[in-house]
Amino acid sequence: MTEYWDSNPEMEETSGEGTFVRINGANIDISPGANFKDTIKVKAEEAGLGKFRVFLDGNEIKPSQAPNVIEEGMKVELRPYDIAG
Repeated sequence: MTEYWDSNPEMEETSGEGTFVRINGANIDISPGANFKDTIKVKAEEAGLGKFRVFLDGNEIKPSQAPNVIEEGMKVELRPYDIAG
């Protein structure tokens, strides 16, 4: 079974330093110490993503691999989940 993430975009550009989630080319600050899964789902919903892939520090992760909390310096990227067919 394939495992994927489920979740009016309003993007804020940041300098690319610090802790952020990158969606559609924009870096959006996220708060260290916040719940990882909840934060990612909210940011994906704000960006209009229904199903998406999550990359943490350059490596794709599945929901079961997600950390509990956001740590200082994490770089997360969300990409739309494309289903071939």
